[in-house]
Amino acid sequence: MDDEFSHVSYNKKILKITFAYNERGKMKFAVFTDLHYDSIHDGDRRIREFISSVKKENVDFAIELGDLCYPTDKNRHIIIKLKELGIPCFFSVGNHNSDAYPIDVVLKFLGIENSYYSFIFGNIKFIVIDANYIKTQDGSKPYYKRNYNKTTDAYPYVPQEEIEWLKNEMVDDQFYYVIFSHQSLSNDFMKRGIFNREEVREILEQRNSTGRKLLFCMNGHDHGDNVKVINGIHYYTLNSMSYIWHGIKETFNYSNEIHKKYPYLKDLILYEEPLHVIVTIDNNMNVQIDGMEGHYQTVTPKDIGMGSIWNGVSIEPRTSSLYIGRRT
Repeated sequence: MDDEFSHVSYNKKILKITFAYNERGKMKFAVFTDLHYDSIHDGDRRIREFISSVKKENVDFAIELGDLCYPTDKNRHIIIKLKELGIPCFFSVGNHNSDAYPIDVVLKFLGIENSYYSFIFGNIKFIVIDANYIKTQDGSKPYYKRNYNKTTDAYPYVPQEEIEWLKNEMVDDQFYYVIFSHQSLSNDFMKRGIFNREEVREILEQRNSTGRKLLFCMNGHDHGDNVKVINGIHYYTLNSMSYIWHGIKETFNYSNEIHKKYPYLKDLILYEEPLHVIVTIDNNMNVQIDGMEGHYQTVTPKDIGMGSIWNGVSIEPRTSSLYIGRRT
């Protein structure tokens, strides 16, 4: 974090930041995910348009839910650009952040000390969890250079140390809670959701057993749009800022030069707009998630024989709007 946010203080597994509600008695923040800057040709435009849109909303902070870009010097300008928002910007670690880089390099690039942490805004504690681990016989090991077997390994996985940390983070009755993660706690499609998601959900449901304390959970990763309610808790899957990955039929919709520089483009269906959401929470704990309607940039799922659902989520070019009231 920059010196301009010097009220930020670090502990081993918790980032403590205290904000107050604004004069409207509400907090407002922006959320986006899965830019995958290194795979697309128009990532800079998407960041510019996102910043322009968010500035108009007068938000208090922003959070990115993973797979922003590779942690390289040539991508440093993305972090610098996001600082133009003039507000704190928080980050989650995605599975592709560490495709070629160890976690310490990823964390240093993002400017965070730990891959799971929490921060406090008013009387709400926001908890960022990290499931970028593979379950092993004697515990777990972190993702690194795609060191997992898609057929036999149990992943993504929240390690037991982090499970215990999460339990301790949610014991305080003075707070309400919001959970952020890269991977889903609700998607049952093969290898998409967190492997031990039921174990995590039990913790969340226990927190809500004496009254609504958990406001909602939000994740990225699935490059699609979805909302589920499981045992009274809302789980919101946020669509990618950029595209659908399919790998079904190669399409070449851009110049040869662009395809040569971005070889994954042939397997992607890009959205035109930088999809994101704006979340408002009032002091009565009513939640309004304002999504957006977008468009496909060139090719559509129908053009290559796909339906509207992929990997367990909708691949329409949108982010859903949702209201969660105190008694919803």
